[in-house]
Amino acid sequence: MEKLERAIKSIKVLECPTGDIKSRVRAILKEHQIANNTEITVRRDHRLDKNGARGYNAKITRDNGLDIAILAVSGMDDYVAKVIDVQLCQ
Repeated sequence: MEKLERAIKSIKVLECPTGDIKSRVRAILKEHQIANNTEITVRRDHRLDKNGARGYNAKITRDNGLDIAILAVSGMDDYVAKVIDVQLCQ
């Protein structure tokens, strides 16, 4: 669980080009040894959108599986996105 907590902390401070969020989240989860690329799916999830923030869902199929909800807002030019919330879904 300690690895997962560190990965979530890394995702919480993520700022990157808007189009790179999915690949960056996947890379963070892989880097923290949560799962490998074939076990991680990150997708845009409109159901998670909240107060102008875009929702993303990271699904890890390893073991019992994990779902991580991520909210990110884009800057004025829609180029840079900043993660504002990360929640582990049970």
